[in-house]
Formats: sequence, structure tokens, C-alpha cells
Amino acid sequence: MAEYIVGKESKIPVYREADVVVVGGGIAGIAAAIAAARQGKKAVIVEKNAALGGLATLGHVCVYLPLDDGVGHRIFGGLSEELLHSTIQYGYNDLPDCWKFRTAYVDQPEGRYATTFNIPAAIFAFDELCEKEGVETIFDVVFSEPIMEGNRVLGIICESKQGRVAIMGKQFVDASGDADLMSRAGAATRRKASICSHWAYEVELSTVKKAIEEGKGVLQALQLRWLGARPHGGDLEAYPVPTFQGTTIDGVNGYLKTSRKLALDYLKANQRPDYAMITLPTMAQFRTSQHIVGMSTLNYETDAEKYVEDSVGIVSNGVGGEVVQVYEYPYGGIVDGKVENVYAAGRIVSTDEMMGWEMMRLIPACAFTGEVAGTAAAQAIDQNATAQTMDVKKLQHVLEQNHITIHMSEDMKGNLGKKTTVKYDSKHFYMSNICISSVELNAGYEEMY
Repeated sequence: MAEYIVGKESKIPVYREADVVVVGGGIAGIAAAIAAARQGKKAVIVEKNAALGGLATLGHVCVYLPLDDGVGHRIFGGLSEELLHSTIQYGYNDLPDCWKFRTAYVDQPEGRYATTFNIPAAIFAFDELCEKEGVETIFDVVFSEPIMEGNRVLGIICESKQGRVAIMGKQFVDASGDADLMSRAGAATRRKASICSHWAYEVELSTVKKAIEEGKGVLQALQLRWLGARPHGGDLEAYPVPTFQGTTIDGVNGYLKTSRKLALDYLKANQRPDYAMITLPTMAQFRTSQHIVGMSTLNYETDAEKYVEDSVGIVSNGVGGEVVQVYEYPYGGIVDGKVENVYAAGRIVSTDEMMGWEMMRLIPACAFTGEVAGTAAAQAIDQNATAQTMDVKKLQHVLEQNHITIHMSEDMKGNLGKKTTVKYDSKHFYMSNICISSVELNAGYEEMY
């Protein structure tokens, strides 16, 4: 088989032009496009799948993790908070009453600022919100390569049902989840293989019966099954499911086939008339794959509670415990030192390889960095600036106006020494760790991928 072929030259039609083009319609991409549109810019989302939401919807990771620090402070405001309420606008939720009014501080909260949400209801709400804000969403179009002029991206080439098309823009946001645009435009990146962790809904008659008898809602009648290795520091040796690289064909296919093998093994062991799997993720549930090496980098171990001059907002770890520390995230984390008009959003922003990446890949942080990236893209047009010459103080001012806290207050420091009565425990969240039953299959995947 030939290693390469030479493609023919051809004219590529321009399908669309916009001020800000967002690659990827997950939570980060939604936030980026809405932020740009609210700054008066024509924003377009290019999404390879058939619905918005990415991992949160099509990937079934349908738990909007905490926006707060565990002791009553709302950490994530702006679109991070707005999108949480959008996810539950037309569906069930388990959001504590004390957080339903979008307050910045709750004294002695009864629970964390987090909720489970219904996937179809969230998708419909995202569609409606984007339409309301004038954001155009283009589905079933796959980003392929950037059109470059020096270190500037002029447009992107995409594969579609009508062949290759070009989408041109002034500024771009990479919300692909895998740094596809930034890496192919020349930005420095780092890669990390992802655990295989499969989430899907199931129904069991005994659970439904109990929910009815106790007068509870639909959410309590469902179970969210978690198969494979556990993220957030789970013991990979105890659950020896192989890891996969999300930026290769073999890695993506290996993940998909392994996750379905896990689900099939579980289904085979639980074939009974009172049980059924009722959903299946329609995308690979990668947690990590590739992120940029930015002009600045957040380090989870050393940067807690530090003042960051170019901070674009405060963040915290939604799975870091009942009480968590607060960080200021630098503007330099969403841009690299080379590509002039592309901004990173979501899990591809610059951070350390361990817990920093774990924190910044979660839904609240993805919405936050998406809003920052979309706002920065709009500001770059207004300022006639590159990503590297942006007037960050002007950007900070706009973000503050949109309810993002730029610098932490003194009472947000020292959280680990504070007491809380909050217990963050989604009891309906039914977790199970199952490794691949076949040792031969496991070994084979490790060799292939």
C-alpha cells in the first residue's frame, strides 16, 4: 500500500464568512459563539455531529459539576452559570433550592451549585439560545485544515455532504476538544491518552417502582451507569482498561469499540426482564487528548490562591472535594505565542498535565474558557489586535461586565481550612467499574493503540 498519494488541485467554494468562526459545538463552543455574538459580531459554530453540547450531551456526561467552592461562594459566573440554567430549563434537575436564584453567595448552603440534566432538553435549549443570540450553527461539517497566511488563519477547509467547503473568518476559536485547529495552524501542543470511561442511562423496574412509591420524579427513576476506568485519579491498575489517544483514527476507534465491549459485557451479565439499557453515547467520551502550550500555564499544585495580573476569571475544581481551592486563570492560557487570531476554549487550554487538566476539562471551566475566548476574539476585532497584543485590561473589563469574577476576594482564600455542612453526593448516580473481561482483548488493544 502506498504511504501517500498526491491530491489534485481544485477550487473550493466559500460556504460562509463570519467575524468569529468557532470550531466545535460543545459547551465551550456554545459559550464562545454566544459571547462573540453579544459583542455584536457575526458568529458561526462548525460542528461535526448532529447536535450541540458535545461530551455533555452526545457523550452523556450529563452532570453539570459545581460552580461553587463548597463554602457558599459562586466561583463561575457569566455563561458558565447561564448555561447551567439552560440545561435544566425544559427538563428535570436536582439543583439545590438555595442556588436557583443565581446568587453570588449563599450562607450555609444546603448543597453544591450543581445539577444533573436531561440530555434532549439541554440540546433543545442550546438550539433555542443560539438562535435567539443570532449564532449560526452548521452541523455535519468536519474541520480539516486551516487556510494560512503567515501565522494568521484566514479560513478553514471542511468536509461536508456537498464536498469540501471553505468557511472564512476574521477570528477563530478552537473548541474542538482536541486542539485540532490550533495544532494544525502551528501552535505548540502536548498530548495525553485518555482513560476509557463509558456513561449511559439504564432503567430497572425496582428503581422505577421505588421512585413512584416515594413520590419522586423521573430523574430518581433512572440510573446512570458508569463503566470502565474512573477519572479523577481512579486506580487504573485495579481497572486495567487501556487508554487511547484522541487525535488518531486508531485511538478514536479503539475507544469506541472498547467502551461498547464494556457495555455489551455488562448487558450480557444482566439480561433479565426488569432491566434495559436505554441510551448509548454517540461520540467517544474522551476526557483528555491534546492541549496547547500557552503563553502562560496554570499549575494546580502551585497556583492556588495566587494573584494573576492577566487573570480572565477565577476557577475551581468541581471534583476536588466538598471544599475546594480557588485559582485565577491567565489570559495567556488561551493563546500561544505564534498563531495570531485563534483562541483556545475548553479542555485544550494550557495547564499542567495532571489535576490542572482535570479541572479545566469540566463543564463549568469549559463554559468559562469558551466565554473568555469568544469575548477575546470579538475584542481583537475591536482593538485591531492579535492574540498576543491584546489589551488584556480592556478584555477584563468586558468580562467583569458579564458577571465573571476576575480576581478572588480575600474571603475565597484558605478554603481548605474551612468547615462545611455540604455533602456533594448524587445518590441517583449509579456507578460501576468494570474492566474488559477478556485479557487477550485488553492486551490486543494495548498493542494496537
